[in-house]
Amino acid sequence: MVAIATSRDGNAIVSGHLDCSVYAYYLDRQQHQRIFVHHSIPYALGWGEHIVAAGNDSKVSFYDANGNTIQRFDYTNDEQVRDFVNAAINPSGDTMVLGNFNRFYVYNYNKKRDQWEEIGVKKVENYYTVTALCWKNDGSKLLTGSLCGSVDLYDASLRKVRYKGKFEFNYVSPSQIVI
Repeated sequence: MVAIATSRDGNAIVSGHLDCSVYAYYLDRQQHQRIFVHHSIPYALGWGEHIVAAGNDSKVSFYDANGNTIQRFDYTNDEQVRDFVNAAINPSGDTMVLGNFNRFYVYNYNKKRDQWEEIGVKKVENYYTVTALCWKNDGSKLLTGSLCGSVDLYDASLRKVRYKGKFEFNYVSPSQIVI
């Protein structure tokens, strides 16, 4: 096993293996099954609105819980893209971050279009491999770690609004506000 991720409800996990297979384990039913075979070793694996898998072939794929391919982003023509090594999903499950070399990729799920969109690439020179990614429990901040020991904290707010000088509305996703 090279990667593991939990479902949003916490009742299932997916695991990625060296033979490129991805298995789902349903904790409440105590069942497991292979749900798909990815096109490379799925080092970066996450489960939000859909399951995301990425590896060393410069492709990012989104799958449904049955293993059907929903969408694929292909970066094979970009020479700066290297291995995807980890993934982190915000608590609402509609924003995913994938770690790469000197950068991380951010994807957002557009419910109206029913598709994933790349909303940004954060490049950090001399960061090397992004070895750790973690969201704050309310989805307002993203923590990253690098191969060289750097730890960075990013504000992941879509926008912030002050209300009557007393309250701050922090829009952390299209469906979530922190007051």
